Amino acid sequence: MHMKRSVINVLMFSFMGLAAVACTAGGGEGVVDKTEDTDSLEFSKAGGFYDDPFELEIRAPEGMQIYYTLDGSEPDSTGLLYEGPIEIKDRSPETNDLSARKKLIPPSKWGPEVSPSEPVDKATVVRAASFDASGKMSESVNATYFVDYDQKAGFYKDMKVISLITDPDNLFDSAKGIYVLGDTYDKWKNGPDYDAAMDEWVIPANYHERGRDWERPAIMQFFDKGEPVYETAAGIRTHGGSSRAVEQKSFNVYLRKDYGAAKLEYDLFDGANISEANGDVIDKYDSFVLRNGGNDCKFSRIRDKLIQGLVNDRKFLTLEMEPCIVFIDGEFWGHYEITEKITDEFISDHYDVDKKNVVIIKNSELEDGEEADLDEFNGFREWIKNTDLSDPAKYEELNEQIDMEAFAEYMSTQIYICNYDLSEKNICIWKVREPVSDEGVGDGRWHFILFDTEYSSSLYDSPKPDLNIIEELRDKDCFVNDLFFGALENEEFRKMFSEKYEDISRNNFEDSRVDEAITALSTEYKEFTYATYDRFWPVWPGGKNVEINYAQQISGIRKFYKMRRTYCDKHVEELLEGY
Repeated sequence: MHMKRSVINVLMFSFMGLAAVACTAGGGEGVVDKTEDTDSLEFSKAGGFYDDPFELEIRAPEGMQIYYTLDGSEPDSTGLLYEGPIEIKDRSPETNDLSARKKLIPPSKWGPEVSPSEPVDKATVVRAASFDASGKMSESVNATYFVDYDQKAGFYKDMKVISLITDPDNLFDSAKGIYVLGDTYDKWKNGPDYDAAMDEWVIPANYHERGRDWERPAIMQFFDKGEPVYETAAGIRTHGGSSRAVEQKSFNVYLRKDYGAAKLEYDLFDGANISEANGDVIDKYDSFVLRNGGNDCKFSRIRDKLIQGLVNDRKFLTLEMEPCIVFIDGEFWGHYEITEKITDEFISDHYDVDKKNVVIIKNSELEDGEEADLDEFNGFREWIKNTDLSDPAKYEELNEQIDMEAFAEYMSTQIYICNYDLSEKNICIWKVREPVSDEGVGDGRWHFILFDTEYSSSLYDSPKPDLNIIEELRDKDCFVNDLFFGALENEEFRKMFSEKYEDISRNNFEDSRVDEAITALSTEYKEFTYATYDRFWPVWPGGKNVEINYAQQISGIRKFYKMRRTYCDKHVEELLEGY
């Protein structure tokens, strides 16, 4: 897309001031004495999409020297000295750098780690700072330039593109890189705990490390339909469970005052993310996820988005999702799903409750709240295990502690999609510690959040349409087992569950509705899924059979839903007849 030159002659985005503040954050890395003049540096053209190559000029006040980098690292006086215009052109034909890095995944029985077979699409990332005679450094300024993208895939101009800029060592260094096997793996491999039979997805590695110590500073520049729209500094960590061990890793993104801004003030979801409390668009975020599709990353990449969209009218919370393309330090990193992150702020945004009053239990561990909240939850679970819920009075006590109508809807959904992770994994509940109302979500009861549903609907050819996921759940020691089978002892809950299952299976998962949603998503996602396959898995599912492989994935989802109702109805009928 061609950008109008008259709009961009000296300012780098309308948010250059934010960029200048943002790019100084780095957790103490590379501390340099900074000048207070944040506007001392000017780029002759703003970052964005250009049809033709050009010469970029960088200007600074008289007597200042300019140093810049092109690899994503923050400039200092050891960088490139600016002595004249920088040629900005399409770098795509150049040899891959970051995309060629190895040791991103453990050794696999499925074959060696494979890099892209061809040069990936590239952009030019320029980071520059000026220095005065005493060595004081200005705030650095950043720009990402996409050249000749009118000649590339059409999806770039149709969707959000995120340029993620960070020192490559933050991702790929053995000691501190969050994207690699790194020293964590080497210590395990050469230590007494080494186990050659360990599953690949749990092998110790840098990318499995968690917590603030493994958060790295980054700049994020957002482009929408070819236009620059927002820039912020943030912290990034790897995200997910087993999917951390694949080549394309997910990221948690955190906004903090330490980096310059406590919130991202930008509508990530184009008006689609609406507060249940007041109907307003949610357009401020303290965190979000760039998700690789989870277990579905090498397959359809639409399962979670499909399911969340089909049931987002129910009483449990779902997550808003929006596809984007990510570049890391100027190299194509494929399709990601911008996804809401489950936090106390997330609950506060949706329901207008004080986030300090929010308790979140995720996978039976405390996600937000106080240790006393976890103790209370564990006590509640023990009460469920040891209580005869067929007693109407005891069931009423249960209903005073948890929203059983929402739970009936939640379980109907999980059973219908045949979620293989329906166990201790991927279960999240929340409540307000101190009730603020007699009804609604402020009533102090536990409520459910649906997330990470993609290990379902025939993924890996495991949760097949005839699988009785209810009987699979019986054998799992987990909270939903205790709650579901305990509540089914009660006639009132059985009746409600039967009605909710009938409603959701016939309406939310009505055949033509599901088929139309699959068609819409698979058509929208097709081209950038091909590109992502080829970027990370050029042998399979990418490569010469990429179109066939994608079509097979979509066909498998259609087949599952066409067949699922017959089997699932029988499983639910057999379940209820047993009481």
